[in-house]
Amino acid sequence: MSRKSKRGSQKPQIKKSIALIGDGETESWYIQKLKEQEKDILDSMNLTLNSEPKLPSKKKGLKKLYEDIKNLEKEHDKIFWIVDFDTIIRETKEKKNGKERKLDTFRKYFNDLSGKEKITIIINNPCLEFWFLQHFGKISKYYSGYYGELEKELKKHIQNYDKKRKFYNSCNGGKGIYSLLKQKLGKAISNSRDISNSKKLPKLDFNKTDINSYEIGTTEMYKLFDELKINN
Repeated sequence: MSRKSKRGSQKPQIKKSIALIGDGETESWYIQKLKEQEKDILDSMNLTLNSEPKLPSKKKGLKKLYEDIKNLEKEHDKIFWIVDFDTIIRETKEKKNGKERKLDTFRKYFNDLSGKEKITIIINNPCLEFWFLQHFGKISKYYSGYYGELEKELKKHIQNYDKKRKFYNSCNGGKGIYSLLKQKLGKAISNSRDISNSKKLPKLDFNKTDINSYEIGTTEMYKLFDELKINN
């Protein structure tokens, strides 16, 4: 009796699952276009990217995001929490007497999550558009939010930029926002990565309690691309 072939008997390799969670729609739209453009790289690394929540509809508070992350920790191999810090600064300054400051709430969650191997926290200050701006040059100026000066600066490089799904999906001949910026991705990573020299973008120091000390321009999106080994 001939031996049975063992070919095809191996179990398929389980994909490593990465979840990205944020409190905005722009991050989800950007990640979706990244997945489309970098499909070959993700497949070669046996990775799957999941934006959470699947269909963001309204802003969540810090507590709900923190709870979501704790739950997702059981389902995924790696979690990236993408934070637009302008909201935390604004709500901290608008705090009513008797309520915990948003900064203090975030610092508490940051200290709990940042020590976990599975979880990486990405700070964009003020927002994702500051990361986009790094594709066009090293800019460390602090902007209090997107609308106003940052909007004007970004539109010098992307004239018709719009914070809407239609633009994110249809720009660059229908290839989308990630494709539009991809050729300058290496520059953006280099401009924002935490390297040991005097030109690096400053990082937030969560040991500080004065909200005014957080008014610096920074982005840590390079952490995601380091994980994905995408640096072109």
